[in-house]
Amino acid sequence: MIVVAIAGWLLPTLLRARRPAHEAECLAHLKQVGYAVRMYMADNDYRMPPRRDWHNSIRSYVDTPDDEVMRVIPGSRRDPLKCPLDPSPATCSYLYLDRDVLDYTMSRLNDSVTPLAVDEYFHEKATLVYYDGHVDKMPKTQWAYDRLMQWKIRRDLDHPESYAYELIPGTQKSPSFAPPPIERTERYLWPVF
Repeated sequence: MIVVAIAGWLLPTLLRARRPAHEAECLAHLKQVGYAVRMYMADNDYRMPPRRDWHNSIRSYVDTPDDEVMRVIPGSRRDPLKCPLDPSPATCSYLYLDRDVLDYTMSRLNDSVTPLAVDEYFHEKATLVYYDGHVDKMPKTQWAYDRLMQWKIRRDLDHPESYAYELIPGTQKSPSFAPPPIERTERYLWPVF
């Protein structure tokens, strides 16, 4: 009885202690995703992976399906497209932001501030990989603000299996002479009209 009580008391502490290791593993997975997208682009005339099937398009860049020893089972714990804290049977945990869905007024942002893929569900902070290859964490409230106010994107609610963002209906995809939706800051490189 005493052993069960001690185990019940220690279990939450042990689980919390493993969380930083899972976050570091998720950062490493997202870095691999960034490399895979860049390799895909180099092999495909610098076109981005298609939004609807992006994770399957880059699968051969994170996996070696012909090698029995190095093969990664999609959706397994070793799969770079899967967050280690994702309990679902899905083969991908991350959401993809294709440059083609960006609002025109945001399309010239430099690679160091443009997110490529995001894990916004499974950690205390949102984990992002950017187009220049670096990974970062930011508070979920800040990411939600950036996503909804600056990027004008949301998860594709009609096709959640796509693991991609879509433009919010009504967002422009062509030039406009309306003022930008947020104030200019030094962080952003705005297009010249």
